[in-house]
Amino acid sequence: GLFYGVGLNQRSVQDRTGALYFVLTTQIFSAQASMRVFLEERDLFLRERIAGTYRTSAYFWSKSIADTPLQLLFALIFSVMSYYFVGLQPGLLHFLKYCLTIVITTLAAESYVIMVGAWVPDDKTAAILGPVAFALMSLFGGFFLNIDSLPFFVAWLQYLSLFKYSFAAIMQNEFRGLKFTCDEEDSASWLETLDDSTRAHVEEFIHLLPCPTPDGETHLHRLKLDQIGVWPCIAVLVLIAVGFRVLGFVALRRRSRKLMMCGQQRERKCPVLPRNRGGKKPQDHPKQD
Repeated sequence: GLFYGVGLNQRSVQDRTGALYFVLTTQIFSAQASMRVFLEERDLFLRERIAGTYRTSAYFWSKSIADTPLQLLFALIFSVMSYYFVGLQPGLLHFLKYCLTIVITTLAAESYVIMVGAWVPDDKTAAILGPVAFALMSLFGGFFLNIDSLPFFVAWLQYLSLFKYSFAAIMQNEFRGLKFTCDEEDSASWLETLDDSTRAHVEEFIHLLPCPTPDGETHLHRLKLDQIGVWPCIAVLVLIAVGFRVLGFVALRRRSRKLMMCGQQRERKCPVLPRNRGGKKPQDHPKQD
């Protein structure tokens, strides 16, 4: 694999960073797959709610409780596999914090998908809002753009990004305490980036120069990912997951109440629930004489 068994040389700094961000991106964007299922179940629930079968709170929270264990299981399996496959920093506490961050990030992404599915009118709108929002969040996660380089009029968007807190948490968990080495291949690769005149002067005393990234703290400070600690980042992710879930419940209850009021008043402008999302029209049966 591309990230299998990263070492402790200078090249591993970028490899570890890319592997961690790839793990987060995979988990967050994979939550988008549950959007269509939720929309189909939402339409079915709304029909049953109009009929007075059960309350919105009973459906929403029972569904959340039923789906969470399976989401936790898949996130935990992926966390364990990625941790040992990449060869991240050993230690039980590092392993537990890594798995906890990935699991909570997955739940936060799922909560966001549910919130979008509860607010949007149809699956076409959801198919646009979900990926676009996740893509924007990834820009403000600290990997593609340095936090200090953000313009002031968009800098506030970083605080709404799942990537910001999850990436900072797993990066600090991984890089704090790590020491990196500089071998001859690292030095040769660095010399190739210099022009000929500079290289001629540097080659004589290159063995006296320090490593570009001697330890993990240097890398964290360079990326501005050491401003919020691991546990505060995890706490913020929990708040985001709960907040998105509550907003989803509010949106679904608002939609169901609106439909029930329309049904009672028999207004013509009431929204019409789609009967099927597969796009297939029912076939007409041939008439029998």
